[in-house]
Amino acid sequence: MKHAVMKSLAAASVLALGAVACGGSSTSSNAGTATGKTLVVESTPLSPMSDTFSPFSPTSTGYVTHAVALYNEPLFIFNTLNPQQAPIPMLATHYAWSNGGKTLTLTIRQGVKWNDGKPMGASDVAYTFNLLRQNPALDTVATPLPVSATSSGSTATLTFSSPQYANLFLIGQTNIVPAHIWQSVGDPTKFADPNPVGTGPYMLDKFTPQGFTLKQNPFYWDKSKVHVPSVDFPSYTSNANLVPPVASGQIDWAGNQIAGIKANYLDKSPDNHTWMDHAPFLSDNNVVGLWFNVTRAPLNDPAVRQAVSYGINRQQLSAEGESGNEPPATSSSGLLLPIDQSYLTSSMANDLPGAGDAAKVSSVLTADGYKKVNGKWAKNGKQISFSIEDPIPYSDYYLDAQLISRQLDALGLNVTVKGDSDPNVWNANVANGTFDSVIHWSNQGPTPYFIYDNWLDTKLAAPIGKPAAGDFGRYSNPQVQAALSQYASSGDPATQAQAISKLQSILSTQVPVAPLLYGAAWAEFSTRNYTGWPAPDNAYMDPGPNSPYLEYTILQLKPAS
Repeated sequence: MKHAVMKSLAAASVLALGAVACGGSSTSSNAGTATGKTLVVESTPLSPMSDTFSPFSPTSTGYVTHAVALYNEPLFIFNTLNPQQAPIPMLATHYAWSNGGKTLTLTIRQGVKWNDGKPMGASDVAYTFNLLRQNPALDTVATPLPVSATSSGSTATLTFSSPQYANLFLIGQTNIVPAHIWQSVGDPTKFADPNPVGTGPYMLDKFTPQGFTLKQNPFYWDKSKVHVPSVDFPSYTSNANLVPPVASGQIDWAGNQIAGIKANYLDKSPDNHTWMDHAPFLSDNNVVGLWFNVTRAPLNDPAVRQAVSYGINRQQLSAEGESGNEPPATSSSGLLLPIDQSYLTSSMANDLPGAGDAAKVSSVLTADGYKKVNGKWAKNGKQISFSIEDPIPYSDYYLDAQLISRQLDALGLNVTVKGDSDPNVWNANVANGTFDSVIHWSNQGPTPYFIYDNWLDTKLAAPIGKPAAGDFGRYSNPQVQAALSQYASSGDPATQAQAISKLQSILSTQVPVAPLLYGAAWAEFSTRNYTGWPAPDNAYMDPGPNSPYLEYTILQLKPAS
């Protein structure tokens, strides 16, 4: 899951066996000023856990559980629910572009200390970016890296080889690490960081393979904002065991798909809440798509990809695969609607028929030289045949894949489902481009640029068999690269909007990804112990327990009693 702030994978997990909480909701005995109860958070089933907390390793416990920002803070946090909102200052208090968008000058917060008591400064920020530049394997989210990073007094200056106006979101959310620790760890790509030193409101307290707890950082720079004394991340093998503890309030904050969420969660207690108290219950933060590997026939043919998209019954996916929690995508543009409505080209509004369009499938394939032979579409003796690969534990995606297979088979296409029992195998196949098609979430971000960049930017791709940071389907189009560059090179909203218009047109006609659903920000939260959660009338942050958003949310919480 690269080149993005992580989408909660718990959203797509099936529930299986066994869980052991590390701490529970007892009152904390940590040293510090906060006196509330321990906040129990679960965003991704992980069992057993390992004592690995590197912010740069996608397999570390801290990374997978989305806890990183609580101990290794970023420079800024962005409210993706309100793209017009200015970045929220964390370790940086101000930024300024110069040199045509190639130089970013950051003013670093003064008086900040690491949790070991040593001072943090601009030199640590410069060190972090130089560390990533010198060790590309650490750049797990494909953040644009500077050709140089320097510091002077309270400022850090990052110089890039090309304009990066569009990428403040990725640059600003880089987790900053201490030079006095990391410069002596040997190979940083292999550093597990079992006792992380950071500036966040919390630091590691206890770890077992069954879970870990974070306690209040006594040196935190904004201690008055900390009302939650400790945070517990218990270990669970899968979502199935999570429904009872989430519904009972034993888990305060979760990021899971719960089938029948009203009856099985909301109706269990007046303290139980989702973004809305009615369907679809959750806010949307990404576009779930069917990603095509365009290097494999027949999916290297855009007409075939377009026909596949027209043949999908998205309403069925939404209702049956996603329990009504993720609305069907309505536009071939790939935009996240209605959030990105202002960018939408009018001709692409509602151009994806919710139940599919068999006549359109037939006309597209016929015009492309296909004919039906014995009920199956074929050209030059070859039928349209491909697989959809998704993890069996991601129950919603796996069911969605089965539904699409049946829908398209009925229209004369041979579509099978390849289920992976281990999500890590699937992640590797997706990154390496060794798949026909997959159902996969998109990046999140304050503008559509981050979705298109993740889907289409060939600079993020890699040769088949090598891990890519994005463009997993290996789509390559010079017009895409020009439009992405146009957007990133300009700070002018009108110029950026023109680039988005070009990108949505390419996605609509070439269909390297077929938009399926508007992906939910999976979030269930209890007011039994804490209040102050994000809500539609106070949409200060994405409500899911994902890094780095969860840090800002936790700092808004106050004890219920």
